[in-house]
Amino acid sequence: MGSFRLLAWAGFGVLAVAALAHNLPRLSPGMYDWAEPGNVASALVQGRGFSDPFDGGTGATAWVSPLPVGVEAAVFLILGVKTPAAAAALLALSVVGLALANTLLLAALTPFGAVLRAAASTAFLAACALLPGGPLEVLSEAWLDILLSAALLWASLRAVRQPDRPGAAVLAILAFLAPLENAGLAVSVGFVALGLAWSRRGRPRGLLLPAAAVAAAVLSVGLWSARNLSALGRLVPLKSNSWFELHLANVDSLDGLPRMETVLRHLPYFDIAEFNRYKELGEVRYVDSFRDPALRALRGDPVHFAANVGRRLGAALVFMRREGGGQSTRFAFTPRDAALLSASGELIVLGPTQSLWSRIDSPPGEERAKLQALGLKDAGAIWLDWLTCRLAFDAQYRGPKGILLGFLTTGVPVMAFLLSAILRSGRLLPPAAWAAAIMAGMLLPYVLVNHNERHQLPLLLLQGVFVGALAQAAVDRFRGAPQP
Repeated sequence: MGSFRLLAWAGFGVLAVAALAHNLPRLSPGMYDWAEPGNVASALVQGRGFSDPFDGGTGATAWVSPLPVGVEAAVFLILGVKTPAAAAALLALSVVGLALANTLLLAALTPFGAVLRAAASTAFLAACALLPGGPLEVLSEAWLDILLSAALLWASLRAVRQPDRPGAAVLAILAFLAPLENAGLAVSVGFVALGLAWSRRGRPRGLLLPAAAVAAAVLSVGLWSARNLSALGRLVPLKSNSWFELHLANVDSLDGLPRMETVLRHLPYFDIAEFNRYKELGEVRYVDSFRDPALRALRGDPVHFAANVGRRLGAALVFMRREGGGQSTRFAFTPRDAALLSASGELIVLGPTQSLWSRIDSPPGEERAKLQALGLKDAGAIWLDWLTCRLAFDAQYRGPKGILLGFLTTGVPVMAFLLSAILRSGRLLPPAAWAAAIMAGMLLPYVLVNHNERHQLPLLLLQGVFVGALAQAAVDRFRGAPQP
């Protein structure tokens, strides 16, 4: 017990220090983006209901999931809407949530080997602390996904080993909460229920637990769907923006992996024209406007869509391309130059002092010719700024560090999972098997529709289990220990 507590508190300390290192210099008014959940949380606290994901009084929404919105709304009630204190509190909450996830991980793995427990926890904490753009970035929502996935892993292993203990009640609660967080966790609950049902086959009473988990998830989806039917006049089981996401990743983006430029130019949060169209049509009609063109594209070339799914699967399991396609700049453009660059698609203006070079990965010679052709007043200095940003982009995303991170966030943990099975003659450690089932559920909806770095972050804890499983399998093989 002493070792367990030491590891748990050490994890909390690592996460707290890492959170300060990631955020302390930037955690000040105007330096963070509340995005859609923060906007909906503001609307809730201000009495406008679950609405306005992009601000501007656009009305009822199901664009975002209710659970993260509810967490932010609770913080806003206490500390004010979108205040620096609220941002600091949410950062502190993410540290506590990730520390609790680490504690659940330690508890879940304790019966399966000290090496597995220590290695998995270390891998998880290292990823949280060191990964750029990780779950300790201020206002990241990944901590809640990670916490729920850790609880689901703990409850699954507990239900198998001690079926009559409190783990059963926890599993039912998690099954209710999962669909309110995201579609991937809802699918994970289904996979866990199937696994429990299979492990209890031949025992009719043993099927009560997986049946209760499924019932809780169905109840959750039913209640949220009823709210959406009442507010939007449309039966929306989880989120309303599926057709938008499908179009974004498979029509607007030819390879199925949207670049930053594509996202920023089509999301109403950033693009004024799209926001105006969203506001004029309303959410339901706006999302419907993407349905027919998306279906036409998919029916016209189903092989290309299948290839997009394959590329997303490769990104999720082999190599995750680090977020690219744009690079921030604080160059002081003249209003005329900014307007010309924006109209040409080369620049996205994010605010009075910040813009984004949207085609930063274009060939330099080609980009220079485009800039010269625009008739810019300060063409030489603008080209130099683009080139400087391009060098920074290459160093960050295409250099050795970027390539290494691309494999570390996907391929390396999967390889550890496979090697652990090989070392155990094809038999997986139970934590690795359950972690794989939960991870498959969390990935499935996004691999089919739209997957990127943001959807990979919630897998860090489960990937840590894979690393721990390999370490335990290697130690057991070296020691000649029996393999249950």
